[in-house]
Amino acid sequence: MSNAFAIEWQETGKPVVVGDIPPSVDVSLSHDGSKSLSSAGDWPQGCDIEPIRSRTVVQWKALLGSARIPLLDELIAGGESLDRAGTRLWAAAEAIRKATGQMSVSLAMGAREDDAVTFRGGAEGSVVVLTFPALLTDKEERILAFVTDEADAEEGVSDEADAEEPAQDPAPQFDSGPLSAKSLAQFDPMAYGSDVHVVARSGYPAVSIRFPVGFRDACNVGGSVGFASFALWLGALRERGTGPISKQIVEDMATGRWGMVTNNSEVFIDANLYTDDIVEGTIWITELTGPDRATTNLHVEWCRVDGETRTHIGWSAMQTTWVEILSHGVVAARPMPQYFHDFIEPMTIPTGAKNVAVPTQPKDVDRGSLIRSAPMVPRNPYLLESEVFSTTMQDGNVVGNIYFGNYYIWQSRVRDKFLARSQREAMAARGALGELRCVHTRVEHLREVMPFDDVLVTMSLAALYERGIDLEFEYFKVNQDGSREKLAIARHRTVWTMPGAPGELEISPPSKLPQSLIDSVLEAIDGK
Repeated sequence: MSNAFAIEWQETGKPVVVGDIPPSVDVSLSHDGSKSLSSAGDWPQGCDIEPIRSRTVVQWKALLGSARIPLLDELIAGGESLDRAGTRLWAAAEAIRKATGQMSVSLAMGAREDDAVTFRGGAEGSVVVLTFPALLTDKEERILAFVTDEADAEEGVSDEADAEEPAQDPAPQFDSGPLSAKSLAQFDPMAYGSDVHVVARSGYPAVSIRFPVGFRDACNVGGSVGFASFALWLGALRERGTGPISKQIVEDMATGRWGMVTNNSEVFIDANLYTDDIVEGTIWITELTGPDRATTNLHVEWCRVDGETRTHIGWSAMQTTWVEILSHGVVAARPMPQYFHDFIEPMTIPTGAKNVAVPTQPKDVDRGSLIRSAPMVPRNPYLLESEVFSTTMQDGNVVGNIYFGNYYIWQSRVRDKFLARSQREAMAARGALGELRCVHTRVEHLREVMPFDDVLVTMSLAALYERGIDLEFEYFKVNQDGSREKLAIARHRTVWTMPGAPGELEISPPSKLPQSLIDSVLEAIDGK
């Protein structure tokens, strides 16, 4: 044996050893900027080195996620400092994540002996990670974490330690009997379970949430996920991402005095998603702006997850402001509560250090020659379709106003109503004859609307191309005397696509619009 070997990196970022070594050898690497750590062995490796940094309780709970707060409290109750306990849990999760390739890592307390603590994690708690503090040559204490061989870990736990602090069982997996869900349906709780964790992207924290695509989400004619679903997911991630402080937020909003309003939001769709795909949304807060930094700008990257492979699907963005509710439908921006600020500050990318590239414009695709565009006048004269929607409490939320996601649902309904007249055959063919696909839409809110208000939604032509259509939407509150108040405006970009292979992630290149659709648009705007 020559003992010649090298370390290479897979596309997922995992290091692998290649060369003249046994094929069972695995390796893991970690660094904290000035110190490096590595481990190797004939079982799945995972190691992590983390300097102990000072954070507030709120910041640690935001970083670790609500599921690990009981472990944090248990470590502190056992005499551990807040910062050492938080760093220990973070390092343990990172080591298990490297060993298993799972982004969603559960942790359960194992054994404790002096400053060493083990945890169990991974599928059914099968992975053991050893954590301990170390004072290195620069005199800065760090936490080291190593995934161990399970047999060695069990042998290393003394009977005395077991008696003093028995290991906790991992969370139940509902696989305890012959009629369990897992045995009947091969349900994978790690792939389908919705979870919140924090990952490092471009050196900054970000909240990621994974969940399966449901039947209702895949509402495009061809069976892929519709644009309104991405908007609704965006709202769900925004709310679930505030889990550690959600109770405080709800308590403030329940007073009727405080709330949070959406200023604008948008969706970019770059690829297809289908029912039963696993989608992961990762949230970055790019900046806090406005008076007293009351306005939050966040972005979400959507990825399809298949094992360790992540495929980019699209982006969403949202700007929200903390407000005081002055009267029915009237609000004013106010400084966000200190607990809210302390929670999101660690997840905010500093100005000038925005390493996460987020889009500001939809991708440039060839949509062919321009056929017709609307004149540059205050009111677009090229009206294609309109509809009045009567709202109820079902359209609202805990703040009391109409939920922002309804604006996307109304877009979809008005657009489909227009298409049904000239493209009924194509819509009935479930995409086999092609479909009009939204690749970008953005809604700008001007004022609030409340339950039991009537909302008029108009759809007008912005530009007609050979292979796509740009649409403009306007939203109005309809008063009892028939007058209108403009609530919001939206832009909506589409392309005509032909079907690809079943389950194909890539959206097919734009094809020519059906002549019947072009004729329908021109007839509507020319009044023929």
